[in-house]
Amino acid sequence: MAKIRVIVNGVHFYTSKSAIKKQCTSDHGLQNTALFYALDRMGKDHGFATTVVLYDGKMKRYSYDVQLSVV
Repeated sequence: MAKIRVIVNGVHFYTSKSAIKKQCTSDHGLQNTALFYALDRMGKDHGFATTVVLYDGKMKRYSYDVQLSVV
């Protein structure tokens, strides 16, 4: 299983593709959704970067700068 280096809004950590797909990498649900979206867009590439904008139930805007790279 390949490790993934994740950078979200300047904070980096290591995880796996399966953890991102299960959406259990963070305590924040919207951040998990942003990582899942970025992994899906990355496909079979070795790296991907994007800004994901999501809204919660109260229509509060959250922006995540996500970078993924295979280690």
